[in-house]
Amino acid sequence: MPKTFPYRILLVALLSFCIAMCWTYATRHMYNYNQPFAVVLEMSLFPVIGWTLALTTGYTVTAYVLKRLNIRRFPLQFAIVVLFYFITVIIAETVGYHVFNVHNIGTSQYAGLPLCDCLHAPAWMQFGYFALGPLHWLLAKIIIAASNLWYFSSRSDKIA
Repeated sequence: MPKTFPYRILLVALLSFCIAMCWTYATRHMYNYNQPFAVVLEMSLFPVIGWTLALTTGYTVTAYVLKRLNIRRFPLQFAIVVLFYFITVIIAETVGYHVFNVHNIGTSQYAGLPLCDCLHAPAWMQFGYFALGPLHWLLAKIIIAASNLWYFSSRSDKIA
């Protein structure tokens, strides 16, 4: 049954991977790290894996929190998701840059975010970092809803 947790996580993980591949491919010439990471099809695998894991985990955590808090109104759900992703991106980028010393030297000439001195990239790329999470969440909600509709409409024994 598609409403089960493993089914949803599989859909979310697949969507996360597709978004990560598209983003990394589109920005592949912007990524050049101070540490060696594997490169496939001119793309560093570090951001592909990082974005896939981050988006999948982010969706899972926000879905759990929204369910536990019993928040059903879409505008409030979306506001919480946006806030969660903004905070998470800033924390992840700050820790990666200052603690693990992962620097993207391909965009080092750009100013980082104020206060945290991280996410050194052009403004459009910074916008993309903050927009990918909420965009992923919206697409996941649409895909899950559509797959549930398809599943139940194709099962005559489930129609009341």
